[in-house]
Amino acid sequence: MILSQHGNKVNKRLLIMNAVIGDQLSCFSDIHLDDVELVSVKRQKFDTIKDLSINFIKSREVLKLQWDQDLDDSWAIQANLPNSLDTSFRAMLVDLILESGETLGSLVGCKKIGVRIATLRSPMCPLFHVDNIRCRMLITLCGEGTQWISNQDVDWEILLNRNNKDIPIKENADIKQMITGHWSLLKGGAWNDNFNGIVHRSPHDEKDRLILSIDPIFDL
Repeated sequence: MILSQHGNKVNKRLLIMNAVIGDQLSCFSDIHLDDVELVSVKRQKFDTIKDLSINFIKSREVLKLQWDQDLDDSWAIQANLPNSLDTSFRAMLVDLILESGETLGSLVGCKKIGVRIATLRSPMCPLFHVDNIRCRMLITLCGEGTQWISNQDVDWEILLNRNNKDIPIKENADIKQMITGHWSLLKGGAWNDNFNGIVHRSPHDEKDRLILSIDPIFDL
């Protein structure tokens, strides 16, 4: 193994990694399979969430929120969301955070989560990288979805070279993109020693984005 630019161990014995795309919460259990790097699930309220999020973006209001909470703590969500938000949009966010947090907790056994909601007018992470976390539930509410490269398609020499800004992808491989509105659960560099972590970046698109991310928090 070698070290990545984020301090992660890079396993040279790479599996052929797969993404699971579905419309049932039960699909998320596949994240525990060794050859799965991403699970993306379309939820039933997708159209309503999309419409409310588009209306919020059109309002030009900006959200940059981050906090930690217990899984079922709706009061923490209410306390951290601005009172200026549209009532329907606010209620949607509360339900979405509670449901996605509960799903994440049941999968990985955490009792607390870190919540981040952000309006992005430019790429937050323009370069491909690996996050040194166990996993993350990422939901693009509006705008283009996060881009990623399957582990077997990553050119690790480029990725690990801080001075090389080229796209770290092997010849004839494709950059993939997460689906807007889907709940996307991705493995990070701290998932286990057998997986390097999903290599991803923000999309290079001029349109505004609204994202929600949920990270598990484990007691030390």
